[in-house]
Amino acid sequence: MDEKEHKQTKQPVVFSMDNDMCVWSRAGVVKPTRCMNAFDCLGCAFDQRVLANFEEQRKASGSTDTRPARMVLMMRKGKCRHMLSGRIPYGLCSYAYNCEKCHFDQMIEDTSYLPNLSRPAIDKASGFDVARDYYYHHGHSWARVEYGGRVRVGMDDFALRLLGPQDEIKMPALGAKVGQSSPAAVLKRSGNEAAALCPVDGEVVAVNHEILKKANTANDAPYVDGWLMVVQPKNLRKNLKNLFFDSESLGWIDDEASRLGRLLSSDARYPRMASGGEAIRDIYGAVPEIGWDRLVEEFLK
Repeated sequence: MDEKEHKQTKQPVVFSMDNDMCVWSRAGVVKPTRCMNAFDCLGCAFDQRVLANFEEQRKASGSTDTRPARMVLMMRKGKCRHMLSGRIPYGLCSYAYNCEKCHFDQMIEDTSYLPNLSRPAIDKASGFDVARDYYYHHGHSWARVEYGGRVRVGMDDFALRLLGPQDEIKMPALGAKVGQSSPAAVLKRSGNEAAALCPVDGEVVAVNHEILKKANTANDAPYVDGWLMVVQPKNLRKNLKNLFFDSESLGWIDDEASRLGRLLSSDARYPRMASGGEAIRDIYGAVPEIGWDRLVEEFLK
């Protein structure tokens, strides 16, 4: 799906999911319709409307069928909803489409807390890495929308090169409420601190314990092993409207790099990058006199 279409529909782009069609559409119940809720079917307003409409039709017809609406509708295909969405290659429902009580469904939901081992494609913008199909907050945190509607959160390559390796990254507790553009984690280095702003509203449902043990994992692999937390979002589609995506992200990082270059241009020790070159890994460490607080104020707020 191209960026223009994404902006028109505000459809969340789910990382590493080739299919974007609604499960009800794939089951033949509704006309071709794109998923608008990141395959969080049981929390989807459209899903509830489909079931409610069917119940109304069944009541109006005088039907005495008491089977669950989801079961009757999905039995046309007989396939597990995770197969219809593209999450698994093959699977038939063996639980009468009572997804809320299905052990397999719960297993699929539980595995969504774990990192998706598919690595993102990486683009370059002024020497900084930008992961494709990630959303970016102006405070340089990223959001990766994953199957089931949860959002994995981390800090981007620009921020981590800007501040360099951290001594510690302090995370929120499980169950903590976080808000878009509000502090969620704290980066600490040599007595300095920087708040990491959350890209979405929601509740923290997982944190990266590897980061708690070794903070510079974030610097080594910001878009994969260096994730910080997983959030169950509260206002996903609304929040995504406020984030950079696709070519917007590349243009924004180019602008940020230019702004950084102007800020540091008076310091002769700052290693200027040739066009297409790699940004240095520890900008603050190379030019500490520019000031930690100034870098944080300029780029992370």
